Amino acid sequence: MRGVVSLRRQRDIDRVFDEGRWRRLQTVAVGVYHRDDMEPTRAAFVAGRRTGSAVRRNRARRRLREAFRLEIENLAPGADVVLVARKLTGSADFQQLRADIREALQREGLLPSPDDDRGEQ
Repeated sequence: MRGVVSLRRQRDIDRVFDEGRWRRLQTVAVGVYHRDDMEPTRAAFVAGRRTGSAVRRNRARRRLREAFRLEIENLAPGADVVLVARKLTGSADFQQLRADIREALQREGLLPSPDDDRGEQ
């Protein structure tokens, strides 16, 4: 199982904020910028001060990273993804957080949707 490829350069993160498409859900905001290449999808995890104390921000980032990591096997290449923690990220049910991230990634075409599986039978 491969790990998450980090989005490290500030200009790449800024490009997602400026030019990416955003899905704002109750537990997380997900921004996606399609690079149109075949390099692995990279991700950044952001938790601002509105999320809470340093302990809460770190917990929120860890939860985002783990929920994203669990989806990485089926992730399409060629995108930059920024996951932004919200106030509920640290306390929400983990399965709900994972479902919200999966939904946002499916809507952006980075994960196959459940409807795609039905057509193959």
